[in-house]
Amino acid sequence: MTLKNKFLGINSVLIATSTSLISCILHEFAHYLVAKYFNLNPKLHHNYVRPLIEPSEKQLMLIAFAGPFFSFIIGITFLFISIKLIKPSLFKLFLLWFGMSNILNFLGYMLIAPFIKDGDTGRVFNYFNISFFISIIIAIITFIVMKKLFQYLSKEFIYYKSSDIFDKKENQKQLFIFPIIFLIVGISLLNLPIVVWFSLLPTIFVPMTYLSTLGTYKKTEIIDAEVTINKISIPLLILTTITIIIFINLK
Repeated sequence: MTLKNKFLGINSVLIATSTSLISCILHEFAHYLVAKYFNLNPKLHHNYVRPLIEPSEKQLMLIAFAGPFFSFIIGITFLFISIKLIKPSLFKLFLLWFGMSNILNFLGYMLIAPFIKDGDTGRVFNYFNISFFISIIIAIITFIVMKKLFQYLSKEFIYYKSSDIFDKKENQKQLFIFPIIFLIVGISLLNLPIVVWFSLLPTIFVPMTYLSTLGTYKKTEIIDAEVTINKISIPLLILTTITIIIFINLK
């Protein structure tokens, strides 16, 4: 395959990168706004918010709750817009990844809540004295819901192909494998240095959720796709570059 056949993959990597970083920034900004509301003099960083004034237990819980809750609202909203209102296009693909990324920011914290007490949902669970047993049940239900949801969303990827001649295996690589690998490696590197070790867990393991989408896509009978991605989106390239710069400068 020549470089000209890789435009779907390049755009997919740009979309996955920009949506992941924007989702992370918005997640942390939600923490920041609540801490700011409580006049805690917070400092916004790329993967955490640090109040310079010690919060009360309730304030800490509300600050922790704000991030996943905001991610959930954004995720549901943009998934709906992408699926229901936008015709197949690179823009639709961007909104789809953006919705999925935000949903993962919520569901990922639900999964680790039983084990990471200093995480967002871990702090919320601790505040309400949710037992380890109940949190495990919630995590199991979350895993099932997440897997089913991302399998369902595989049908939203059937509209795109890398060249005029439909090649399903090549599309699988460019729609999923390339961005998944880059998310795990690239976003993990961009998150360095980390304050607490579990900050890297979402960037390493959460992108693997897209393997559920890939698995269902592989099993779907697809003869052709209506949208051929045959060039790099300049607006998308600019957006990704700006997003990376902002993310790095928030360290």
